[in-house]
Amino acid sequence: MEQLAWTYQGQMVEIRDAYGGIHTGIIEGVNQQRGLFLRTSPFRRIFIPFFLITSLLLLRRFF
Repeated sequence: MEQLAWTYQGQMVEIRDAYGGIHTGIIEGVNQQRGLFLRTSPFRRIFIPFFLITSLLLLRRFF
């Protein structure tokens, strides 16, 4: 999961956690052993541990 997070850093993603929650935002940073930081709004950034992530999907926008 860490390698995937590094690959998608700076891009819009959708993350599904182990509790069924869906988080959408931009990956801002990756802590190599713990998890990633997701920017969900201009003023909000959350930390999601790797062990809670069940899927990580890249959201591409086509114009």
